[in-house]
Amino acid sequence: MYNPNMNDLSVIKQHLLSHFIYLLKDTGITRLHDEEKLANALQIHYLSPGQRIEQPAPQLFILIHGLLKEYDRSSRKREPCSLVQLLMPDTIWLYNQSAYHFRTRALMPSWLLSLEPSYLHYILNHPQKLKLWLEEHELCYRSKHYLSEFLKTHSNSEDRIHLFLEEYGPYVDFLSDNEISLYAGINSKAVQKLREIAFLYQRFD
Repeated sequence: MYNPNMNDLSVIKQHLLSHFIYLLKDTGITRLHDEEKLANALQIHYLSPGQRIEQPAPQLFILIHGLLKEYDRSSRKREPCSLVQLLMPDTIWLYNQSAYHFRTRALMPSWLLSLEPSYLHYILNHPQKLKLWLEEHELCYRSKHYLSEFLKTHSNSEDRIHLFLEEYGPYVDFLSDNEISLYAGINSKAVQKLREIAFLYQRFD
């Protein structure tokens, strides 16, 4: 894993930008409209464990390295801190802090890029194609908001454990027993079983 020198932000930004361009190509954008202007417009962010994203205005975010947790702090929830989803590397999403009740914080040292929506045309100067590209990533991002509800449609706890681990198996050590129990709708005994078999779901790619 890349371990950047905190004193050389230009090198860090170049590394993050290179990864982002590779990611864009992987999602079908093989040619940027204006790479130089995009590079200048992108902002880099480093979050230490426990640090939150503080961005009052909507931004396109790209998580390059690390792990983030979205959690709900709404008073309508039963718990003071309820897991919404985990965000893993290569996630691209439009974050609008004012539109959601939840917050986002780092679970490990994390590097991100952000871009103001007004600069999105530097990526793709074709409104319809850009709209479709954004909608695809937004759909992927938002779909995880309903994973907890989906798990609870399965009456068998074994199915819930399997489906939870399919998504978050490599990251269970970052979550408390209570978070897993509430999110997956399983009891404490099932949570212990989940932890015991989580190693089977580790990703080595």
